[in-house]
Amino acid sequence: MKHMAPASEAGPITVIWQKVVTYILITLVGFNLRSVLLGVPPVLPLIQHDLGLSYTLTGFLTALPVLVLAVGAWPSGLLAEHIGARLSVSIGLGLLATGTLLRAFRLSIPSLFFFTLILSIGITMSQTAVPVLIRRWYPKQIGLVSALFSDGLILGEAVAAGITVLIMVRFLGSDAWAGTFVFWGIPIVVLFALWLFLAPPAPAKVNRPRLSRQHATTKSLDVNSSIQRKRVNALHLGILVGGGSLIYFGMNAWIASYNQALHQSYVTPASLLSLNAAQLPVSIGVTFVAQHIAGRRWPFIVAGIISALAIVGWIFTPAELQPLWAALLGGSGALVFTLGIALPPLLAAPQEVGRLAGITLSLTYGVAFVGPFIGGALWDLFNVPALAFVPVVIASVMLIVLGALLPSRSSFGIPGETRPTSKGEHKPGTITSTPPTG
Repeated sequence: MKHMAPASEAGPITVIWQKVVTYILITLVGFNLRSVLLGVPPVLPLIQHDLGLSYTLTGFLTALPVLVLAVGAWPSGLLAEHIGARLSVSIGLGLLATGTLLRAFRLSIPSLFFFTLILSIGITMSQTAVPVLIRRWYPKQIGLVSALFSDGLILGEAVAAGITVLIMVRFLGSDAWAGTFVFWGIPIVVLFALWLFLAPPAPAKVNRPRLSRQHATTKSLDVNSSIQRKRVNALHLGILVGGGSLIYFGMNAWIASYNQALHQSYVTPASLLSLNAAQLPVSIGVTFVAQHIAGRRWPFIVAGIISALAIVGWIFTPAELQPLWAALLGGSGALVFTLGIALPPLLAAPQEVGRLAGITLSLTYGVAFVGPFIGGALWDLFNVPALAFVPVVIASVMLIVLGALLPSRSSFGIPGETRPTSKGEHKPGTITSTPPTG
């Protein structure tokens, strides 16, 4: 019995209209995975007041999704490999919609945290599974589609942070923060339905056919290719991409407090706006060249150098220049994040993408979660505000070093790229049809 796989998560999408639809779906998934999170901080003072949250609980509420991503991405990657990435995204969107909407109707501290946990699990499942689909649906366009997904994530952050209060005041009521949960939950329900009906269906499970001698030879060559891909491990990738996330979260965490301690709070709004706004044009700009630079070393090295220079400028130049340094830091973090999403699909064989993406995301958000705490501990220990940015300096150096240690792009097996061949290896740029065993 032959293994007949439709255009699905089992193989590349070749139909033009289906490509366009899945481009849009993947971008919308990214948007909704972040809009529901970044819609909370603008109304957080109202939530804290109405529910009587302590500052500790308030901080934990905003940190909980990052913590769940750090803890849950690895098992989510394994689950995506087991049940299928398309189904993982479906379940994730269902949990995200459920948690977002239900926390608006049971206004208590336990329910707020419980449903935030539920939606955070949904975010983790979906975000971990999307790279698996990118690798299987678009093996020749991994850089482009990964950048589209990243654009959706960053656009969701920017839009939600920018319009949530405006929507609440104009249409829901001046203190109707629970209504904003519904506002951001409805698009998720719509996306969930669109995903179920429009995303290419997963293939039926079939028994693996016995390999012919030719298939066995191809399989052996793929195993060699897999060994070549594993030159970079998940620890390397996780810390590399985590460095970019640490820069973003670390600066967001300490800009306001640092400026307040130095009596220069007047530049805080402009600095925070510049840090976050710079992400979007960089991410969109990278989209147009992502297919050509994804997997290359130099973007990570350049991002690390720019970040290191910017944080030095932040500390030692007049406060009026902070928005400039913040823009460079935000743009560098976005560059690393956008290209970092493409690394697991580029480096791993199809059956291994979920595992590598999961471990990478766990490490990425673990680094991002721990960094601001280390900065705060150093500030408390030595009573020097600038020490809060030491993790940002370390992250910048990590980008330079770990970026330089990436293998050459030609070894990633990207279609059209050449790499040295040895006797018995397949020709440069050739993609074998049978995935290696994990």
